[in-house]
Amino acid sequence: MPRYFFHLEHVRLVRDSEGSEHADLDAAKIHAVKMMASALSDEPRTFWEADVFRMNVADPDGLVLFAIEMFETLAPAGGRHDPDR
Repeated sequence: MPRYFFHLEHVRLVRDSEGSEHADLDAAKIHAVKMMASALSDEPRTFWEADVFRMNVADPDGLVLFAIEMFETLAPAGGRHDPDR
């Protein structure tokens, strides 16, 4: 089974040095979504501390196969508006 590495980039980069085996790329995609959901569920307030919440999924050679990104977009009507962000 192929091994995939799930690197989480948020306030800091958390590199997955062990990886995990999954049947195929589709299974790795599902695992990545679950990992991001778990990270957000564990500490939801940290989402607002950085400009991006990203997971890069790579093969054993370090080639990024896909990435998932979440980011905030605050509407001007929602209160705080920082045009430099």
